[in-house]
Amino acid sequence: MDSRAESAAPVAVRGALPFAARLERDGLVLASFAVFASALVLRLVGQVNADGWLALVAGREIARHGLPHHEALTLWSHGAQWVDQQWLGQLAFYGLYLVGGLALVAVAHAVLTGGAYLAAIAAARARGASPRAVLFLLPACFWLLIFGSWQARTQSLAYLPFVAVLWLLASDSRRPSPRVYLVLPLLALWGNVHGSVALGAALVVLRGLTRRSAALVLLPPLALLASPYGLGLVDYYRKTLLNPAFGAMVNEWQAPTIGLTTFPFFALVVLAAWLLGRRRRVLTGFEQLALLATAGGGFFAERNVVWFALAALQLLPALLTEELGPEPKAEPRAARLNATLAVASLAVLGLLSVRTLARPDSFFEHDYPAAGAARVAALAARPDARVLANVKYADWLLWQEPGLRGKLAYDARLELLSRSELLRIYDFGLPFGGSWRSTSRGYDVLVLDGSNDRFAIRGLRAEPGSRLVYERNGMTVIARSPSRNER
Repeated sequence: MDSRAESAAPVAVRGALPFAARLERDGLVLASFAVFASALVLRLVGQVNADGWLALVAGREIARHGLPHHEALTLWSHGAQWVDQQWLGQLAFYGLYLVGGLALVAVAHAVLTGGAYLAAIAAARARGASPRAVLFLLPACFWLLIFGSWQARTQSLAYLPFVAVLWLLASDSRRPSPRVYLVLPLLALWGNVHGSVALGAALVVLRGLTRRSAALVLLPPLALLASPYGLGLVDYYRKTLLNPAFGAMVNEWQAPTIGLTTFPFFALVVLAAWLLGRRRRVLTGFEQLALLATAGGGFFAERNVVWFALAALQLLPALLTEELGPEPKAEPRAARLNATLAVASLAVLGLLSVRTLARPDSFFEHDYPAAGAARVAALAARPDARVLANVKYADWLLWQEPGLRGKLAYDARLELLSRSELLRIYDFGLPFGGSWRSTSRGYDVLVLDGSNDRFAIRGLRAEPGSRLVYERNGMTVIARSPSRNER
């Protein structure tokens, strides 16, 4: 049993309240949540990007050809073993597209992500946190979502499992129950959706150690292997979680530095440390360790700050409530106003979601002009044609023009690439000593981003025999004559 379970502050037990009373009590929290969620829904345009296109392409591959085992989509990794750990999440994304197009994919992403935040709020309130404490933390936690992970990708499917696993573990640390073993099937499901399941498994093992439960220590690693790929996942996790090249060359795998976008993360960490120093007995030992583990993950890589945000939103409000003291009871008129604001804000959120569902696919492809993809396909019509596209466009091109299968240099599955190949991608657009000349040698068509690859574009356009054939919304397509295309 958790040694701090009995010393933790008791969870407030509230009797069932009428719906109207609950709405009045939590009206400002719900209204604030709806405002933030509405802002995110308004920003859905452009949120289907590289990882989202990869999910759709891989989902289509699975639906048409079954689970992949060897790479056949790109040139650099052709024939290499492909362990598609996220196969179920990708198949789900493709299924959503078949039912409702990109609009349903984007709205489902918003619903899943917003649902996870709402579930974290509900968990905090169930622990006795006051609405005022939740309101205080909500802006920073939502900001970290916007900064770290507001893109439609398979990770969107992992937020709710994370909140559920943490809630089960934290509840068990207060009152041990066999219900905690539900985390094991949750991990097995999560392990076929997204690689962040490794964090969930680590939290379960952590709870197993504090509970002295052999099952919770030994079974989570096995749950990660509950996949059609089985032991093949071991090498996958090694290539992703322990790949030093990712931290050196991939932005979201790098440690965050203090700046405008990351300030809320550091501020939340400082606040958590201060509150734990003053009120640590409010949380159990496991809950304290969970905060420490998720904060540590955020310090390790920018992509992890969203997990700390979800953990902080679930656990920190109880500490803040204890620090702030009892919340004054709202006047009846103010309570009714809060309820009205909540209903109105949620209604606006619903209307925005419905309006987004009615959008055509082109609305979500503003930065991905279909005419450009068609031009690339026409230029690469020869069987031996080769296309070099950066990560932004590679999977989108495969999605738009399946005939480019096997002609592209690489795509967003960076775990399939060697360190030297990652270095070539990283150096490609550098102004001095960039690798664009050697990397692009032997390619007939180059598809680049006008913002990030402008130095390479300038050099390529200056080459004899090269010509600009398409340029729109940042997408730049350069074609080479056969005489310049050295194999």
